[in-house]
Amino acid sequence: MLSILIPVYNYDVQPLVEEIHQQATSCKIVFEIIIIDDFSTQMLFDANQIKQLSNIKLIFNKQNIGRSAIRNLLATEATYENLLFIDAGTFPKSEKFISNYLNTLEHNITVGGMTQEASAPKKPFKLRWLYTKKREACSFDDKNHNPTFTSANFLIKKSILKSHPFDESIKRYGFEDFIFFNNLKVNGYHLNFINNPVIHDAKEDANTYLVKTEDGLKNLVLLSNKNKDLIRDIKIVAAHTKIKTLGLSSLVILIYNIIKPILIKNFNSSHPSLLLFDFYKLGYYCTLISHKK
Repeated sequence: MLSILIPVYNYDVQPLVEEIHQQATSCKIVFEIIIIDDFSTQMLFDANQIKQLSNIKLIFNKQNIGRSAIRNLLATEATYENLLFIDAGTFPKSEKFISNYLNTLEHNITVGGMTQEASAPKKPFKLRWLYTKKREACSFDDKNHNPTFTSANFLIKKSILKSHPFDESIKRYGFEDFIFFNNLKVNGYHLNFINNPVIHDAKEDANTYLVKTEDGLKNLVLLSNKNKDLIRDIKIVAAHTKIKTLGLSSLVILIYNIIKPILIKNFNSSHPSLLLFDFYKLGYYCTLISHKK
């Protein structure tokens, strides 16, 4: 028995729902698909067509509650113990996506990973695609691959998520996954990882992704106020700690402010640099911390 849970915000979720429904039906299992639209500003899918599918529950929030709270709400609505979370904006790479997860039900938590679309998009959409390829996708050909634990694609027991829910104080995009999975590890749960990725939709331009990235860094500042130990292993936090120790924070902020227009131009180009993107994030984070004082 499987509850498939899909949070939606301003996205055409219909192709994903139809694919997941077809796969689950083919597996001949008891299942449900629960979709919650988090008060989208645009209706981009046909609700009536989705409702015609069997075992579907479609809910429309009357206000936006955020990325963490909607996942907790989806779990509350679920009937079954096995919860499979899949984000709108992704699509299963394998035709055996559901079947692959069914083979892991003995594990408490299993993450399937993420990958990029096969072909790179043109500017200004390439930055997000490149970030997924280089930083989020896992290469199983590499024995030393470092799994990226993403809530866009994972299976968990309902009882565990109920005991260790997503932190609903995190309203904006960014680092809610890190906090959630890190909390599970701290509480002694093993995170199983399998090669069962979803393909991330790269149709997000560089400026939109920058805004979301900045929102994530604002989350970090708020989290640092709650528990600095919780975030100290995040790379950008560790980098900031190091340059602060060396007395270089002001210099980083100065350089960031001077070259920011050049960085943004690069991010919107056909050849965006992740190295420059890392510096942009560091400069922005240093600026946020300096304003906090």
